[in-house]
Amino acid sequence: MSTSFLYHTQGVKGFQFQSFDYSGGRVAARITRKPGTFFCPECGAYHTTPTYTGERTIKALPMGSKDFVLQVAMHRIRCHRCAAFRMEPLPFLPSAKARVTRSLARSIIELRGNMSIIDLAAHFNLHWTTVKNIEKKYLKKKFKRIRLRDVRWIGVDEVHVGNRLGEKGFITVVRDMKSGAVLHVGKGRGGDALKDFTRRVKHSKCKIEAVAMDFSPAYKAWAAQFFPKATLVFDHFHLIKLMNDKIDTIRRRIMSRLEENDKKALKYKRWHFLRNQEGLDADAEAELHKCREQFEELGTAWYMKESLRRIYSLAWDADSAALAFDRWCELADATNISQLHTMARTIRRNIDGITAYWTTGMTSASMEGFNNKIRWLNSQAYGYHDEEYFLLKVFDLPYVKNRRDL
Repeated sequence: MSTSFLYHTQGVKGFQFQSFDYSGGRVAARITRKPGTFFCPECGAYHTTPTYTGERTIKALPMGSKDFVLQVAMHRIRCHRCAAFRMEPLPFLPSAKARVTRSLARSIIELRGNMSIIDLAAHFNLHWTTVKNIEKKYLKKKFKRIRLRDVRWIGVDEVHVGNRLGEKGFITVVRDMKSGAVLHVGKGRGGDALKDFTRRVKHSKCKIEAVAMDFSPAYKAWAAQFFPKATLVFDHFHLIKLMNDKIDTIRRRIMSRLEENDKKALKYKRWHFLRNQEGLDADAEAELHKCREQFEELGTAWYMKESLRRIYSLAWDADSAALAFDRWCELADATNISQLHTMARTIRRNIDGITAYWTTGMTSASMEGFNNKIRWLNSQAYGYHDEEYFLLKVFDLPYVKNRRDL
């Protein structure tokens, strides 16, 4: 083994090889800094006196199927220029206190996209927390600064990730709707979870032109306060989801009034009402038709939902959409169903944001898909105990494939 071998395989530079030992199933190489190359970590002067303090064991890249470690002769350096008295630095380490080489840490990061933490720990014979901390440090450096200056369209949404994190287990995610990058992840929901993002936006002086969100009053108030000139966009996904919630409320109310034997007619029929009409098979469509005839209130609500969906396929611009929504609200008011009255008030109150879908072409459907990806990330680890690590993984999610090629 030579000094050149250590440089080309382990990235060790400025040290010379002394001896190696093979025992206990691993290869250990003893190295020390070359004479005359000791320098002061504070001022960089070479006029120093090194004092040997012992050996430090550093895990390096494996040698074949065997573990490989470096046993480094450590010295405390006294500088005659600045009078500093410091331990010598090891430039082949990712950080001063690291117990693995920079080359090994880089290999772990490269393999992390295709291997789990447990698999990597077993492959390199490391503790799983060591692997996690290496990735965590890499992610902290990667997302230390996120450029906001060129951001124009953003999407804001909340997602539940378990009761360990945030306000009742919610986090608020802000994404660039054009690039898909995660701009901010805040614990909790509402304006309080966006304070840090608001501060960064002011500092970056970016000009937000449009904000896609759900119908949350908290997010609307936040956007109106800090981005008064931005266009608020409520896309069809959230509108139809809200309408489906109203239908579900009607179905549950009707079932609560029925006798036990009569409830059988509506049991296991929930998704018949919530799915899109074209997504039903022949049997489901026949059962739905029977329920609509038997329960007039549910049939009316379902018809109104489908009419609401058709507006998005038939309206050609914001003006025609506004007229269609106004007519829909009139029909909803003409019914005796309180949930439809509430839905009509919601549409009238947010009509500018709803019709902005036609003027901007912007949709937050990708935000909902990303929320599913966050849930997938959380389920992979059965929940995260390290809060900071989980939030960093959310930032990295746009660059992660959650499907494997067979």
